[in-house]
Amino acid sequence: MIYSLPYAETVRVKWHREGNVSYLILQPGMKPCTSIKKLCKVFSLLFSTFTVLYLIYIVVLMKIALPSSTSTFPLLRWTESEEPVCKHNVTRDTIIKVKNSRTYLIAAYLDLQSGRTIRILGITNRYEQDVLLCDFCLSGTNNTTFVEFQIHADHFDFPYGTTDLLCKLPDERIPDYISIYQMDEPSQTYLKIQNTKKHDHGIPITFRYDFLVCVSTMFGSYNNILQFIQSMEMYQILGAKKVVIYHTDSSLLMKKVLSYYKKLKLVELVPWPITSFLNVSTGWHYPEHPGDLHYYGQTAALNDCIYRNRYRTKYIALTDIDELILPIMHKDWPEMIDSLLRIDSATSVFIFENHVFPTTLQDKTNSLTPPEWASIPGLNILQHVYREPNRPSEINPTKMILNPRNVVQTSVHVPLEFVGEQYEVSGDIAKLCHYREPKQKDLVKDNLIKDTIMSKYETVLVQRVNRLLSKLRLMKKRTAKDQ
Repeated sequence: MIYSLPYAETVRVKWHREGNVSYLILQPGMKPCTSIKKLCKVFSLLFSTFTVLYLIYIVVLMKIALPSSTSTFPLLRWTESEEPVCKHNVTRDTIIKVKNSRTYLIAAYLDLQSGRTIRILGITNRYEQDVLLCDFCLSGTNNTTFVEFQIHADHFDFPYGTTDLLCKLPDERIPDYISIYQMDEPSQTYLKIQNTKKHDHGIPITFRYDFLVCVSTMFGSYNNILQFIQSMEMYQILGAKKVVIYHTDSSLLMKKVLSYYKKLKLVELVPWPITSFLNVSTGWHYPEHPGDLHYYGQTAALNDCIYRNRYRTKYIALTDIDELILPIMHKDWPEMIDSLLRIDSATSVFIFENHVFPTTLQDKTNSLTPPEWASIPGLNILQHVYREPNRPSEINPTKMILNPRNVVQTSVHVPLEFVGEQYEVSGDIAKLCHYREPKQKDLVKDNLIKDTIMSKYETVLVQRVNRLLSKLRLMKKRTAKDQ
């Protein structure tokens, strides 16, 4: 395209593009303007006005299309779709550290119940919080907002605590990926946003499971093989179809057992390399138990398990491997929860009182316990039928069965934020049986309460455990010398 300007050489208009940047270049021609002077002036004025208006239009258009971009972008530059870049830089790690910060990210979830928000579960320093940005990966644009931190109330006084990083969506679109970074240090690592397919009114028509168990952390070369197998089989007897375990470490033999349960599609392992990032505590309270984070990041794992399985299961049981929620009046969890819901249909969280069965006292008179189990590493819960009396003056470390769609935040023993009602289940309906070292160490046998709550499950449990031990070839046959 060639235009003639007054008292000047011919001007050649040319577009030049380098990558994603386009430039308007005015090149001098070879011939002077030979038209009438006034006509040239009018034409020149019109051309100049058109050029200025066009450039203003382009700048305004770019500002509207890229509201969060910086003001230093080159003239006539546009941002192409970020989606391919995001897709190829999505992390597969369970835990990642935000660059040059004190914040660690676990997973991102769409949370429309909290007002069109992406909720990123993480861990952060409670005393030195970072200023972080959310970068939404949306097709054709690039949106950023500031992170809102919500540190969970139950941090047990440790320097680091479980945290929700909230990122408000800028419009009606729902991104597939998001990154979190400090200002001036954009991240090329993105988290896949989960639960995006379940946002239509929140609840799918059917659930994959009725009951799922979340086991917070397995660590320290865990090798309690027999009790673990007993718990896995009891979970199934009680009605659970999936057990999610946040796995830091276990023994080689335990890994073999876990692998078998994974093949059966009962166990799902979530890698939990928390010890690679923080100095975790082996206890529950600071400073009596030194470390930067409470008990291997237990509350972070539990909250992630709730959101990860929010639309997979009707209910989630939050227990440890050495605990069992045992119904007394009902045969299993589905029957018990159905009965309790008839009492209060608005219940979202069912609380079960903890009862300690000290592992230091054994009852070996149970004829149903196979003697071959003695060769298996770990505890045999069928040999522990005495429990400590609870002291009313002490806070009871309860555990829960909950509706994951109605829980916003949870601690280990109670929910922190939820919708609906909380129902404290009485001890004559069900008990949380905790097989552990004595809590009241001064009690003798006569001070304990004999409790055969496991008796109605014993026969079927022994059959199931024997079958699995045989398949794994873990049970040694007794010889005449052993008898």
